[in-house]
Amino acid sequence: MVVLFTILSAFLYRIGGLSKDSAKKYFPWFPQILVRSCTRDLGCSLLVISWALMFLPIVAWWRYLIAFILTYGALTTYWDDSPINWMKGEDNYYLHGFFIGLAFFPISFTWLMFARAVVLGLFMGLWCGIFKDDFTEEFGRGGSIIATLPII
Repeated sequence: MVVLFTILSAFLYRIGGLSKDSAKKYFPWFPQILVRSCTRDLGCSLLVISWALMFLPIVAWWRYLIAFILTYGALTTYWDDSPINWMKGEDNYYLHGFFIGLAFFPISFTWLMFARAVVLGLFMGLWCGIFKDDFTEEFGRGGSIIATLPII
């Protein structure tokens, strides 16, 4: 399930970053109405919560809801205009990944959750520092959201 969800998350993350023209070119079979950033935000958030429901089904329902909302929110920003972004004016993938990881705290408030947030932040920041291709960057960032969940 982790592999399947990782692939789905990578795909949804990328679809959410495509323009309509690029989507027609690279994924002509994908419904054009879903080529928008909310597909990334909603889809990846739902996958994270679905994974949690399958593998960590021991918390109250409202904690899943809060984690979903926080994950959704974390996926909507790259911290480029944030006062805590030391990379002024640029997308900060370190913070992007870190806060996506922290969004899981209502479900698992442990040092392992914090470790996942650090790993996710470092991975996303370093990954985007190494690769400059949108496809590689977004597939890597999207896949890492799920691939790091077993740390918890």
